[in-house]
Amino acid sequence: MQGGLGDSVGPTLEQHGYRVAWVRSARNALDFMQKDLPALVVVDAPSLRVSVERLCQSIRRMADVPIVLLGPEQPAGAAQNGATPPAFACADAFIPRPLQLRRFLTRVEKLMPEGQSLELRCGDLIFRPADGILRKRSEELYLNPKLSKLLQLFMQRPGEVLTRKFLMQQVWETSFMGDTRTLDVHIRWLREAIEDDPADPVYLRTVRRQGYRFENPRARK
Repeated sequence: MQGGLGDSVGPTLEQHGYRVAWVRSARNALDFMQKDLPALVVVDAPSLRVSVERLCQSIRRMADVPIVLLGPEQPAGAAQNGATPPAFACADAFIPRPLQLRRFLTRVEKLMPEGQSLELRCGDLIFRPADGILRKRSEELYLNPKLSKLLQLFMQRPGEVLTRKFLMQQVWETSFMGDTRTLDVHIRWLREAIEDDPADPVYLRTVRRQGYRFENPRARK
């Protein structure tokens, strides 16, 4: 990652399972790529002291990696329909300010090369959504696709209350709330996988009449 948004974007990416290297100049970014080739490059375009097009060309000469440009709020030449301005067409994705983190994360996820697995961490849990492998201290478990999707949703939104309706929509792709026993069973199975004592959970907490909240037990100490 290059540029001035690293203080906010960097921790957000790390929270969602990405390993982030943050540098403050185009020169430093190119030097870093010679030592450790990234899977994707994010550039804060307004902070650059060189042209965006020149930096993109330099990156492309070194490696065929996706480039995401974070642009100014009203870039010169931007089309009214939100199309990428010509000056930023060298990148694989252009996201103008004000930055919407959810949109940004969605674009990053789509551009990441296949095989670059996310690794989500919280407390004693390490989870790879791509293959459903959950490591809890020395124990390793395989989660089926529904449990994997549930845990990924929770671990990528720590501290947020996720409603039962939201979980049904995201995991089972339905808004029907007439029978949520399937959700109840999967929540129980997930707690059995991640909790030391499923009857007294420290990670996956029930928020009465609202839904569930995923927490880092170490953050409360």
